Amino acid sequence: MKGLLVFISIFLTGICQAQDLNDFKYVIVDNQYDFQKEPNEYRLNEMMVFEIKKRGISAFRNLEVLPQDLNRGTCNALSLRVNVSTGLRVKMTFEFVDCNGQIVLITKDGIGRTKNFEKAYREALRDAMTTLDKVNYSYVKPLDSQPTGKELPIQTMQPSSVAVGVNLKPSLVEVVEEETSDIPKPEFVELVGAQIYTTDSKKYKLQSTESGFNIFKNKNLIGTLKKSQSGCYLSITSDFTGIGYEKDGNIVIEYDKNGTQFLVFKRVE
Repeated sequence: MKGLLVFISIFLTGICQAQDLNDFKYVIVDNQYDFQKEPNEYRLNEMMVFEIKKRGISAFRNLEVLPQDLNRGTCNALSLRVNVSTGLRVKMTFEFVDCNGQIVLITKDGIGRTKNFEKAYREALRDAMTTLDKVNYSYVKPLDSQPTGKELPIQTMQPSSVAVGVNLKPSLVEVVEEETSDIPKPEFVELVGAQIYTTDSKKYKLQSTESGFNIFKNKNLIGTLKKSQSGCYLSITSDFTGIGYEKDGNIVIEYDKNGTQFLVFKRVE
């Protein structure tokens, strides 16, 4: 996400301080990276989540709705960035990035030497993730964080809001049987007093919540926009993961998808 890194260097220099992996409770894995031809190709994204969880860190793909305490009061989630090079062997490196685009941890270069391409990717992934073995991870809750109440299990998006082509395995995603009133339903409802923002095309909308905004696409809930203590926003949706900021009374979300993309939301009066 080179575009995000440039933006953060310009707007957030001096605001965000270096942190330790133990300061973060969650890791978000994209369902598709630039080097992949399709979502979860070779089941690598599932494997990334598995390898992170194996080290005691709560991780999930970005097509899932995050727990209720995500970035509430403080930034407690990291995005996983992947760098891959191929040739005679596959080289894979992971960067754990905070809400402000600051790199908290970089793994070693994982190497895949197997001639079979798929197996080489998996070999490189496992090798790179061994860096986490040296971290001795243990989440440290910030002293100034506010109580968030009952923590909710991770809940999958409804089929109408999941991108076509996503291959979900029932055994890999926890299904919540009981409905929780705190989680918004996957349709757009204009609440009295809620702040509404929309793009010029009306395709995307933001609706304010107690902890930030819900993001809708064609009236379907696709994710959230959460504000950190530094004033930055972290956008997690089934379509993209990016950074948001306020500009000229509007809310701008910048994300990396086939190059740097922007969504500009204007408030509906």
